[in-house]
Amino acid sequence: MIAQNLHTGRRIYAICISLFALLASLKSVDFLCQAPPGKTNSDSAAYVEKQFRIAKEAEQKVDYDKAVSAYRSILEVRPDLAEVHQNLGLVYYLQTKNREAILSFQTALKRKPELPGAKLFLGMAYVRTNEYEKAIPLLTKFIAQNPREARAYLNLGLCYVETGQPTEAVKVLQAGSASFPEDIDILYNLGKVYTQLMTSTFRKMADVNPDSYRVHQLLAESYEARREIPAAVDEYKLALERAPNVPGLNYALANLSWREGSLEEAEIGFKKELAINDEHYLATWKLGNVYLIKREIDKAFPYLLKAIEQKPQLAQAHRDLGRAYSEKGEFQKAMEHFRLVTKLSPEEPTVHYRMALIHKKLGNKEEETKEVALFRKLKKASDDREKRATMVERVGSPDDTEKSKKDADIQPEVN
Repeated sequence: MIAQNLHTGRRIYAICISLFALLASLKSVDFLCQAPPGKTNSDSAAYVEKQFRIAKEAEQKVDYDKAVSAYRSILEVRPDLAEVHQNLGLVYYLQTKNREAILSFQTALKRKPELPGAKLFLGMAYVRTNEYEKAIPLLTKFIAQNPREARAYLNLGLCYVETGQPTEAVKVLQAGSASFPEDIDILYNLGKVYTQLMTSTFRKMADVNPDSYRVHQLLAESYEARREIPAAVDEYKLALERAPNVPGLNYALANLSWREGSLEEAEIGFKKELAINDEHYLATWKLGNVYLIKREIDKAFPYLLKAIEQKPQLAQAHRDLGRAYSEKGEFQKAMEHFRLVTKLSPEEPTVHYRMALIHKKLGNKEEETKEVALFRKLKKASDDREKRATMVERVGSPDDTEKSKKDADIQPEVN
């Protein structure tokens, strides 16, 4: 479920303060000095302006009780001012006095229906009080008029989840992610909704045909993600018994063998996959990688070359081809592919180890030292990322763009 405290903390405080600052600008002060319709200016204008400034100063000092008192004093003489009702609602909102906030925002919108701040925070106050149906139209209208507020997308997404409309939640959060591509809260909650949809879809699939190859494939992927390898192997085999010629299944089983270092089984599986789909560039690359690890270099070349032809940006294939050329003593060609890897995958550590080996053989001590330092730095960063990744729940099938079997590509460090 989308986290429900979307509307508290420093970020929401900053939003409120920005709205307060907007209303405290000269134009906002000017409207306080204007007489209500049908009336003339009087000495009350000076009193209203004084109370407004007291409220602003109180907000900056986080003295919300004093701010409430000042706004209420203004409304005693100028109840027509929608913006003051809005500001009062914002202060109540920050105090988590949700019912008082709702009443203030409702009053503000009665007097000025298009007031954006009142519309946004009334919707968010309804979210706090679990009145999601009431919040949806307000937040939808706010986003249409003001698409640059991330909290609106998050709260509207939550409303759709809580009202049983996950596909609508996805649409809203996707739009939010497009506007705020680095907002970690939007990305997190979008992922949670995707997971919810995926889970419900898979449950339906299991109900429709519990012994289908897809159900066994799904179970295999789930076991693999949890590192329950024997169970994953059994389920992949059951899937293949039911659909031996479906593209991807032989690759999935072979890939599992490859990860576990069972090179003979991996070789057989990748060949089966390529017999069904010879354009599977990952199977092509990994079959070349298998031969490279087995030190059957001549067999590795055609597969690695073909993988690059199929997928020119596949850094792993360039790395392995560079290694193959290095094994053959063709250092210039090897370095060409290694340098490509540093551009395609700047965080890849092992390529710098390989370049250091070549520089050592060529007697380039300074270059060797630089590459060893880079290797160690990137290797540490890679290990740190891997440790963090193991703490995050893995959903779905494993990443197919992973490095080739880590230990197989790293030899004793260069001295």
